[in-house]
Amino acid sequence: MNLRKSICLLLALLMFASAFLAACSGGEEKEPVNSGTVTDPSGTPVTSAPAPETDPPDPDTVHDLPADLDFEGANFTMASVEGWSCLTDDYHGETVNDAKYEVKCYAQDLLNVNVTENFEVLAGNTVGSNVVLNYVLSGDTDVQVFNLLDRDAAANTLEEIFLPISRMRYVDLSKKYWGSSTSEKLSFGDYQFLALDSFQLNSLRNAGCIFMNLTVAENYNLEVPYDLVADGKWTFDALKQYDGVVQHDVDGDGKLTHEDVTTFGSYDCRQVLLNVMSGADVPFIEKDEDNLPVCTCFGNEKLIGVMEWTKALFFNPTTAVSGDEQSMMYTQDMFVHDRQLFLTSKLGMMALSAEMDSVFAVFPYPKYDEAQENYVARAVDAIFPMVINSIEEETADMVGAVLEAMSAYAYQELFPAVVEKSLQFRYNNDPRSTEFIKLVYDSRTIELSDMFVWDIFGDTPTGRLMLGDKAPATWLASIQSKAENILEDYIDDIRYLVKNLK
Repeated sequence: MNLRKSICLLLALLMFASAFLAACSGGEEKEPVNSGTVTDPSGTPVTSAPAPETDPPDPDTVHDLPADLDFEGANFTMASVEGWSCLTDDYHGETVNDAKYEVKCYAQDLLNVNVTENFEVLAGNTVGSNVVLNYVLSGDTDVQVFNLLDRDAAANTLEEIFLPISRMRYVDLSKKYWGSSTSEKLSFGDYQFLALDSFQLNSLRNAGCIFMNLTVAENYNLEVPYDLVADGKWTFDALKQYDGVVQHDVDGDGKLTHEDVTTFGSYDCRQVLLNVMSGADVPFIEKDEDNLPVCTCFGNEKLIGVMEWTKALFFNPTTAVSGDEQSMMYTQDMFVHDRQLFLTSKLGMMALSAEMDSVFAVFPYPKYDEAQENYVARAVDAIFPMVINSIEEETADMVGAVLEAMSAYAYQELFPAVVEKSLQFRYNNDPRSTEFIKLVYDSRTIELSDMFVWDIFGDTPTGRLMLGDKAPATWLASIQSKAENILEDYIDDIRYLVKNLK
C-alpha cells in the first residue's frame, strides 16, 4: 500500500470515529453551512464521507475503467485560466473546495498519476487568442489538456490541434457525467471534440434562471408561481401576466432609474435574449442531417416572435431601466433593495442572498408554451477540456483515463456538493425553491449558437438589438447573407477536418 493510500485510510478511520462520537454524544445540533468536517492530526480540515447510499448508484454515473490501470507516476497537466480552476491543492474546510480536491486525489490514487494545473500558459487569455496554437507549434508537451471557453474551443478545434475526445480510449461519452444529452450538439460531422465534463463548474454556476423577490411580491399582493412552475405551466404567457405590475417613478423625474421600482431587471442585458431563446428551445443555429451547423433563424416566425417578446418585456424603456450595452443594464442593486420583482440571472448569482434581507425564489426561464415538453437552462460560457493532438498514444491513453475518472467522481461528489450543500442550502433562503434549483441544474444545455454567435452574428443580438430601435425581423434580414457566408466557411473547415480524420 503506497503512502497516499495509507493516509486516505487514516483519514477514513478518523472520519468514522468522529461520526461515531457525534452519534453517542446525545442532543441534536443544526448543521452549519460548511458541515461534515473533521480535523486530522496535522490540523487540516477534512471533509467527511457522505452517508452510505441506500440504493446502488446509477450505472450511467459510474466509470468502467479497468481495475488494474497503473500509469506509474505519469504527469497529467491541464492549462486553465486563473479563476477557472478545476482543482485545488489541499483541504481548506470549505465544502466545494474540498470536493474539488477529492476529485484530484481520486484520479491520482486510482491511476497512479500526478495531476496538476498550469495557469501560466493561459495567463491573461480567455477567448479569441492563438495561445494554444502557438503552444502546440512550439513543440512543448508539458501540458496535455487545455480548458477553454466554448467558442474558443470550437475555433481552435478547426485548427486541427485537438484530438477528438470521442476517439480517446477510456473516455465513455455515453455516460451522464460527460453531458451525454449534449453530445449531438457538441459534435462536428462524425466526431465529437467537445464534451461537457463534471469537474468544471461553469456549466452549473452559469445555468440561466430567474429570481423573484418575495418581499416585493408580498408588498404588491402578487401570486408567486410555485405551482405553475411545478406543473410545467410556467410559460411566456404566464410570465407576461406580471408585465408592469410593479412600476413606480419614485423620484418623479419622468424616467426609470436605479432609484425607482420596476418589474424586470437583469444581471447582464447581453445574456437575456439568448437565455430566453434557449428556454423556448429556438436557437439561432442547429444541426442538419449531416450533423453540421446550420442557421435556422432566418424566416423563422417563432424565433422572431420570441425576440420581439423578449424586447417588449425586458427592454421596454417605459417599464424597464434604460441603458446601453456598455452599462449592461445591471440592476442587481434594485433587486437587492426590494425595488425589483424579477431579476434574470444564473445559479451562481444566488450568492446575492448574502446581501439581502429579503427572500427570493429561484425559477427556470419560462417555456414557450405548455406544449413544450421540458424547461431548458442555457449554460453560458461552458468550459471544455481539449486534448492536444501532439502527445504520444500512450500519453493520450493516460489522459483519457484521468479525464474519465475525474468526470465520473465529480458527478458523484463535486456536483452534489455544489447543488445540495451550496446552492440548495447555503445560498437558498426560500425552502420552496429547493426543487426548482435542482430543476434548473437538471435541465442545463449547451447551445451550439454560443460557439458561433459572436463571429457570425456579432454582439448585436446580445444587447444592441434589444436596446435599439431596429425590429428583430429587419435586423435578421439585413445580416442573413453575411451570416450564412461566414457559417459556410466554418462548415468547409469542419468538412476538411473530418475528411482528414477518416
